[in-house]
Amino acid sequence: MSPKKLLAFVDQSDPAAEKHSKFVQPVILLVAIAAISFLLPVVLPPYPLIILCYALVFAIACLGLNLVFGTTGLLSLGHAAYFGVGAYTGAFLYRFSDVDSFEIYLLSGIVCSSVLAAAIGFLCVRATKIHFTILTLAFTQLVHSVFIDGAIFRLFGPLGWALYLVGGGSLYLPRLTILGNELAPAQFIPTFYYVIVVAFAGSTLLLWRISRSPFGKALRAIRDNETRAAYIGIPVRRYRWYAFILSGTVVGLAGALYGQLARQITPQQLDWLFSAELVLAIVLGGTRAFLGPVLGAFAFVGLDEIAGHWTVGRNMVMGLLLIVVVFAFPRGLAGAAIILTEKLGKTAR
Repeated sequence: MSPKKLLAFVDQSDPAAEKHSKFVQPVILLVAIAAISFLLPVVLPPYPLIILCYALVFAIACLGLNLVFGTTGLLSLGHAAYFGVGAYTGAFLYRFSDVDSFEIYLLSGIVCSSVLAAAIGFLCVRATKIHFTILTLAFTQLVHSVFIDGAIFRLFGPLGWALYLVGGGSLYLPRLTILGNELAPAQFIPTFYYVIVVAFAGSTLLLWRISRSPFGKALRAIRDNETRAAYIGIPVRRYRWYAFILSGTVVGLAGALYGQLARQITPQQLDWLFSAELVLAIVLGGTRAFLGPVLGAFAFVGLDEIAGHWTVGRNMVMGLLLIVVVFAFPRGLAGAAIILTEKLGKTAR
């Protein structure tokens, strides 16, 4: 055999081996990430673990909102309503019944957020572009006003009104039982961290599967060219509504987790400014990359933690840090990571 033929024979790759390699590498990566995640409560001190829990909850909310924002191309400033309702529903259930189970608390928050998203989304998806954004903003402020002025508390009679007068719309939530077990304060955060990790992994897997499905491709087609999508037979309004409901449900899950993590639920979680923070974190990470919202959420929580060291001028410091990050990574953190990976790949080759 000539040297050229021998070289060509050596360079030939086995398609089955390549396919196996492409499957094995992500699995190894996922197993490594899962192992690291489950070891973190043993390694990290309590306070960094709590910050990590907040970052994961914020990342779930950003992933949920990005289904409407990045995938469908609709800017919503109203998803704080579903986040807040997800937290408040279980808190009301605890206060006015004998329910102290975290599972029931979580399920009630998800269901109510989903129903609210279905009702509001049915009206909002009739509009597009800036009109859609204004409608979502108006509806979230309506929901916020119901809580801030105590109207929702009046529905529960004198006890509800007394709770409103005591907390000004805020509710305190104790540590609920997880799988029927009452946990000690020192055990609660490490245990609840695992609950948040499972919720984050489940939400990420679900949304990733949706983004790769024909439904996700149809949403991206609607985002890129609504007229052409309608022309080829995609039910634009109905698919937008489905995306809105799924988005509100995932954000409601994040809100319910936040309520038990913070144990102090306030009308601030229902304000449109919280929706703006979600949008800012998504843009910071990158709207078109699937894991961009996760990177943005972690970066936003990290920058907020750094800015918290300044008692005076905290918002100014936070604003300056965000400006620096945006100018340093104009394509978002995910875009910068993709560019870096490509450069490293070229260097390795």
